[in-house]
Amino acid sequence: MNSKDREIKVLYLGPKSRGGVYTPDLDEQSSAAKEMGAEFVVYEGSSDGELIEALKDADVAMNQGHGIDPTLFTQMGNNGRCKGLVSFGHGYDGMDLNSAVQNGVILANTASFGTEEVSNQTMMHFLICSRKFVLHDKLVKNGTWTREYLSPMGHIAGQTFGIIGLGDIGRAVARKALAFGMNVIGYDPFVSSWDAKEYGVEMVGSPQEIAKRSDYVSPHTYLTPTTHHMINSDFFELMKPTAYLINCSRGPVVDEKALIKALQEGMIAGAGLDVFEQEPIEPGNPLLTMDNVSVTNHYASYSEVAWSRANTQLGEEAMRIALGNWPMSLINPDVRNTVEPRKSAVSWEVMVTERDQ
Repeated sequence: MNSKDREIKVLYLGPKSRGGVYTPDLDEQSSAAKEMGAEFVVYEGSSDGELIEALKDADVAMNQGHGIDPTLFTQMGNNGRCKGLVSFGHGYDGMDLNSAVQNGVILANTASFGTEEVSNQTMMHFLICSRKFVLHDKLVKNGTWTREYLSPMGHIAGQTFGIIGLGDIGRAVARKALAFGMNVIGYDPFVSSWDAKEYGVEMVGSPQEIAKRSDYVSPHTYLTPTTHHMINSDFFELMKPTAYLINCSRGPVVDEKALIKALQEGMIAGAGLDVFEQEPIEPGNPLLTMDNVSVTNHYASYSEVAWSRANTQLGEEAMRIALGNWPMSLINPDVRNTVEPRKSAVSWEVMVTERDQ
């Protein structure tokens, strides 16, 4: 059946504090639905009961900061009309993946929209650390012109950049580190060594080997029970005293108390951080006073281009699910075992072409 003849409804869930409120982003977020002739509805309710009723009348939901109680999944997937939920952004730490799988709810996000931005932010922090920029910027601005604190200074070329997680962002970081003439090693249990070879990355068997060999360590993982505090006191004890940690992934991937202790005791040379365990970061956090730590306020994924792409991708993924395809950015792959077979994910250009045939 031609998709234009199907009565498809997409439900948009904005933040609970602004139910039903129009924002300019909605024009981009609804464009895919409109292109496919689907109805796009902005949720206006405020209670779980109202949301359950709205989900009963939708084929797919889009979520941008609404907050989803896992009990809602019992009303979706194999239990109702709404077959999936697409979340804005990269992270999905607030989602109960097991509950979604059990109920046959397909979960997706807009991964890849900020790949270039996050990898650029990573390289920015890497360069700031390698050139001890925080300290020397402070010295010059305070009227101190000195070469006293230059050593030790990294050479970069020929040094080792260690990446934990070789997804879209990890691979982009690898590409950019290689451009600096660095040796790149990676740990990712879900990526084969022959695939990593295409990216110029030497795969290693454990995070501990990343810690031991790297001059710069950069995690690029989702936050899961497995990755929570993956970088901890044991990890820091294995790192070189001249090595740096760069974190533009998720704050709780790093045990922040252990990081502070490692920095205070000189176990590592410094850190570049875009994310923290508690956000906004407390004004009294010792990381804010350290001259060997660069900090930014969790904006690594942002640019106007990336934001626009995230908006349109949110709608495209929703329509893939609504039209019986798998999404490109499936975040609970085990759901393949609990739902009826679906068509493969294909590019949006192909979907539009197939609609017109």
